[in-house]
Amino acid sequence: MKKISILLFSLVCLALTNVNGQDYQTAIGAKFYSGGGTSGGLNIKHSLTGNTALEGSLLFGHSVALEGLYELQGGIPGAGGLQYFVGGGAMLDFGNNHNGTSFGIRLTGGVEYTFNEIPINVSLGLDPIFRLAPSTESDLWLGLAFRYTLR
Repeated sequence: MKKISILLFSLVCLALTNVNGQDYQTAIGAKFYSGGGTSGGLNIKHSLTGNTALEGSLLFGHSVALEGLYELQGGIPGAGGLQYFVGGGAMLDFGNNHNGTSFGIRLTGGVEYTFNEIPINVSLGLDPIFRLAPSTESDLWLGLAFRYTLR
């Protein structure tokens, strides 16, 4: 867990540099998670500024869940179309293993690639989840998103 914290802290510091990372305004598609039960669903990411974005998902799997994330992002020098992102937010899970509704804090960090020739964006992220209610537990998910970009 200490290594993940150091990695996320390093990514936040890198994201705070003034680098314009996103070359699309909005992207809509699907996101899939593996870890703690496989789930997937609808996903949207919208740029607020050159280096910040909001991301939201409606997920289905062992339950129905809503997630909202605020992300800092930036381009990776020398790797056209490849960007990093780091952020956090919350998740509300309806009908999960707790036989009710649960609330949790989400962190995220990873990379995404936007193709120049076609309006497609692919991202891969590592997502620690900390459930706070009705009981506390943590999990680590691997997220994969495929989105259509609106430039």
